[in-house]
Amino acid sequence: MSRHEEKGTRAGVSRRSETSRRRTTAPSHRAAAEGPPQRRGWALRLARNLAFTAPLAMAGWLLLSPFLSLFVVKAAERLTRMFERPAVTRIELSQGEDALISRGDTRAGGRLPYGVRVTDIHFPLVLLIAIFLATPDVAAGERLANLGYALLIVLFFFIIDLFFWVKFAYATQLGAWSAAHYGPFARNFWGLGKHILDLPVKLALPFALWAALYLRQLAGELFAEARR
Repeated sequence: MSRHEEKGTRAGVSRRSETSRRRTTAPSHRAAAEGPPQRRGWALRLARNLAFTAPLAMAGWLLLSPFLSLFVVKAAERLTRMFERPAVTRIELSQGEDALISRGDTRAGGRLPYGVRVTDIHFPLVLLIAIFLATPDVAAGERLANLGYALLIVLFFFIIDLFFWVKFAYATQLGAWSAAHYGPFARNFWGLGKHILDLPVKLALPFALWAALYLRQLAGELFAEARR
């Protein structure tokens, strides 16, 4: 074999080896760039699942809403009466969705009963159930257990929220009776407390509980996105 033929043979073998190495390493590079399969599209799968769980959560809430309203009303009434001497507060459920707050010792110049829409208080339950059931990469048992813990917390919050509504009505909505029985600090405290609980906290609580229970999954997703 001549020197030129030997050089040509070696060059051909070198090119074939290089091509083989490229074909072998290319899939691994692509896999590394794509990231772990279980993390790919986590947020997208969450949004897709929400499209199914949100209508289910809404249907369940509509079905159970009268019972939830009655539970919250009676629990808030008992909580309010615990701090009264004598216990005079009465909270009645009207038409399955309105809480009518009254007192046994006064009508406050016709300003009582005072109405509060109870369904507005426990509507965030729809958000809570939907997002907990939609969370991907979580076993069904763990998902339901976490949902149960969160439900206990939000039900207690709904009772506290209506309790603040009652004190807000007494302190600020009954005209001369409020001014005679509540000082400036008490009126500001119950008014500000009601607004904080019933607006930002009520809407943020479902997401805060979800984030707290699924912080590991959220952190893993954010870390995976940063590596990409």
